[in-house]
Amino acid sequence: MNEFQLIKQYFQQTALAFSNEYASQGIGDDCASILIPSDYELQFSIDTLVEGVHFPKNANPFDIATRAVAVSISDLAAMAATPIGFTLAITLPELNEVWLKSFSEGLTQAAQFYQCPLMGGDTTKGPNLVISLQVHGVTKKGESLKRSGAKTGDNVYVSGPLGDGAGALSLVLENPRLNTGLAKQFYSPLAQVEFAQTIKTYATSCLDISDGLVQDLNHLCTSGTVGMKINPADIPLSDLLVATYGKEQALQYALEGGDDYQLAYTAKHCEHGICIGEVLKGNVVQVNGMEVKAGGYQHF
Repeated sequence: MNEFQLIKQYFQQTALAFSNEYASQGIGDDCASILIPSDYELQFSIDTLVEGVHFPKNANPFDIATRAVAVSISDLAAMAATPIGFTLAITLPELNEVWLKSFSEGLTQAAQFYQCPLMGGDTTKGPNLVISLQVHGVTKKGESLKRSGAKTGDNVYVSGPLGDGAGALSLVLENPRLNTGLAKQFYSPLAQVEFAQTIKTYATSCLDISDGLVQDLNHLCTSGTVGMKINPADIPLSDLLVATYGKEQALQYALEGGDDYQLAYTAKHCEHGICIGEVLKGNVVQVNGMEVKAGGYQHF
């Protein structure tokens, strides 16, 4: 099987490379073509996942694919964008048809769930498995959420429970094929696309929690030139995380762990999500009664 046969068999299937109102040309030409209505803006983001860094070696290829799509689309959710398509560049150490079949099935499931088709990409051979996804979405002009905009007097919210992704890490490192319980949150986090649509008229700033709550909230502080005070008792934790690690460790995972892909946002008042603190004068995040490291995950 050569590169072109590989693309046709595993990436050009109708269920994965389907068409929608925005895609006028997908896989099959030198470029994909996207039609954007005049009153909309294109939002796009790229994520690279490296084996041994973003997912363990010997992980199930189906799970690798669902994780890759979800964490990439989470960036669109942070901007309140509607997904319209993605491109995939993948470097493979070898041509393994069993692996590719499972990987493409995972891509297809995620693409169908988010209604975000594969529109093109590139395949290469190299020493390590590397997956890069560029996701594309649309917002009406002037309606995208941004990191800047938080103001003194706003409240700080999150869209759901935190810490499960970090709690899952040691479990999947020990057993890369585990995909139930907390491990399911690691391999199949839910990008908060629909939730973002419910808060976009209220939120003054927003991002997705990928590198740890405190570190990511500090990005909102820097962008808005504000500070924040967080009440740890209000941070939502899943029953499973607390049962597995205890309340103290679960809270530490929620504050510093990352890989949750929930949304953190600010608003004067919002009926959706969980309020965990307030925006104050200052320039950093403070957690009541706790000493918390400012840093979460960083590559360098």
